[in-house]
Amino acid sequence: MAAPGPVLCLFDIDGTLTAPRQKITKEMDAFLQKLRQKLKIGVVGGSDFEKVREQLGDDGALSLSSEMGC
Repeated sequence: MAAPGPVLCLFDIDGTLTAPRQKITKEMDAFLQKLRQKLKIGVVGGSDFEKVREQLGDDGALSLSSEMGC
């Protein structure tokens, strides 16, 4: 069954997209790049923006923003 409207798929960073406090693997990055062609994706976690950028990269492929304290 298709979703009735726009879909946002959220992923935790540490322990899900990356090993805790480590950089994203090429395989996971490729998966996210493919997935984002089909739906919007976002990442959540307890780290600040700089740490998220270290883990997921800053090549512009993923749109990153940080919302602490939500």
